[in-house]
Amino acid sequence: MNDTKIASKAKAQLAKFMGKVFTHFSRPGMRFIEECIYGIQASGDTKLSSIVRAIDDDIRPIYTEKRLSRNLDDDTLGQAVAGAVLGNGARFVRHDTLLLVDPTEIRKEFAHAMEHVTLVRDASRSSKEGRDVLVNGYHGCMVAACRIGGRKTVPLALKLWSSRAPGFKGENDEVLETVKAVYGATGGKGVTVYDRGGDRPAFYDYLIGEARDFVIRLKGRSVLSWRGMHEVHDLARECTMRHAHHVTFDSHGRECDVPISFGAMPVRLPAHPEKELHMVVVKGFGQEPMLLITSLPVNGSFESQWRVIEAYLSRWRVEETIRFVKQSYGLENIRVMSYTRIRNMASLVLASAYFATVWIGRSVRREVLAEHLTRLGKRLGEVPEFAAYAIADGIKRAFTRFGKWVRATAEAIAAKPEPATELLLPGFADIFDHDDG
Repeated sequence: MNDTKIASKAKAQLAKFMGKVFTHFSRPGMRFIEECIYGIQASGDTKLSSIVRAIDDDIRPIYTEKRLSRNLDDDTLGQAVAGAVLGNGARFVRHDTLLLVDPTEIRKEFAHAMEHVTLVRDASRSSKEGRDVLVNGYHGCMVAACRIGGRKTVPLALKLWSSRAPGFKGENDEVLETVKAVYGATGGKGVTVYDRGGDRPAFYDYLIGEARDFVIRLKGRSVLSWRGMHEVHDLARECTMRHAHHVTFDSHGRECDVPISFGAMPVRLPAHPEKELHMVVVKGFGQEPMLLITSLPVNGSFESQWRVIEAYLSRWRVEETIRFVKQSYGLENIRVMSYTRIRNMASLVLASAYFATVWIGRSVRREVLAEHLTRLGKRLGEVPEFAAYAIADGIKRAFTRFGKWVRATAEAIAAKPEPATELLLPGFADIFDHDDG
């Protein structure tokens, strides 16, 4: 398949994506969303000027930019776009699928005039300098679906907010609102996996109250055991490490093999004494043991305890997804000034990431297209384990180097029926239910 044909097929898939996912939008609304997704994919950026140049629709750029800016200032747009993506992605979630929740931020260090800009923790600088470094920016949260130990993720939600915005109630409310929306779309299916930030009463109240399964890393709190109330670290010292295992992972390009030992014990939260939970204690990752609290069934067997540990270790996949979104689509390059436009742009970036990571490759034809796009990306060295980077590079090259978007041609190609033998990418069949309905 030559490069021009690859570009034509990729553009046709974008038209199919629009027709499948955003069916309830008006034609002007679909046109705007389509142009934005195309522009973000082609430019790898969220600046309106970059998106306009990528569209190249034979209209004076200033007029196109004003039109996009005007459409972006719609209070209902972001929620509608995010809801459409979530509704399509939720079909892949089964009862044992992990819902990886991770807070994030976008840094706008010198953007003092952006509406409701607030202070956020710069994670990269903070880890390097050994202290909390605060810069201007916006808080955020992403939820991605993944199977236990899986390599592929489905981005389900991406939300930005500011603590200085009117009506802001708190980080717990913002994150819980996102998690509730995901569970609402999945019909209650999925297992929430959250790092230390999830060790808060508000999250336990919701998850236990709504009978949602979860795996959360404990920071430090008192729990009820058979011996009464104890602080979790004190209780962990009494846990018998019945099992041992080796965990192999890549750290900065170097393969590490860490021997660990682990055990589990039943516990209850003081606020929810009626609900039996289990605390899994893992030693070997650091000086202090890693403590995981879960609602999943756990007994003395290796399999039941390792399932909880592996679910938590899969959490880094959502961090990789966030990094992919920031690097491939320039999420932190947002230049729009209003709070509404900033949040709406985040939803459009979510749709762009979903198109690259989920839509491309779902059928046999798209799998072939994904392989050609990966080749077209002309990456130096091997394709990374998180192959979405290579696909995004290929889409960008296809959209920018081999002809601009021609709506009539793309819609004609998109109207052709696909073969009935749609199959998932290798590995996906065991991860998610396949439903094209």
